Amino acid sequence: MPSAAPAGTGLFLKRWLRQPFAMGAVMPSGRLLAAAMARATLAAMANHPGHVIELGAGTGEVTKALLVAGIEPRRLALVERDPELARFLRGHFPGPKIVEGDAARLTELLKSHGIEKVSAVVSSLPLLSLPAEVVNGIVHGVFASLPAGAPLIQFTYGPSPPVPKALRERLGLQGVSGKRIWRNVPPAVVWTFTRPAGR
Repeated sequence: MPSAAPAGTGLFLKRWLRQPFAMGAVMPSGRLLAAAMARATLAAMANHPGHVIELGAGTGEVTKALLVAGIEPRRLALVERDPELARFLRGHFPGPKIVEGDAARLTELLKSHGIEKVSAVVSSLPLLSLPAEVVNGIVHGVFASLPAGAPLIQFTYGPSPPVPKALRERLGLQGVSGKRIWRNVPPAVVWTFTRPAGR
């Protein structure tokens, strides 16, 4: 299994110092949080064939957890906007498909890389700190790519759902939260969002 640390931690910190609001956190996702996201993904994707799409893959902490959980590398596509982080991912994760580009253009990105079926989307993007129009573009793109009932797995550090209420209502999304992971720094919650058939 490729290892992204300690080099990945240093790179993540460097990118955070340059663009703190784009990165969302000063450190990559912790091991317990990454494992919780992988478990939620496996539990929710069982009935849906296709790729698992990871948004904001960063230095690959969640990627490693997804691979350890048993998701085949060929089914995993990592979306990363930052060119330096995308290069890092290519060097450390030869199996998954690396998609360099903006998650707000997700449907276009997936089409350009020949990805037609999606079973789940796993996101480490800092939705609560991004502009509303960017969040709208990302979430609309996610659910335009997912079949009915397939999940968006998204973590947050805050007490509220990471997808705004108005956007959830407009898209007809249902959200379920896991338990807060107190040993993560800072403590985090993993949410699973789905859109039922007919919405």
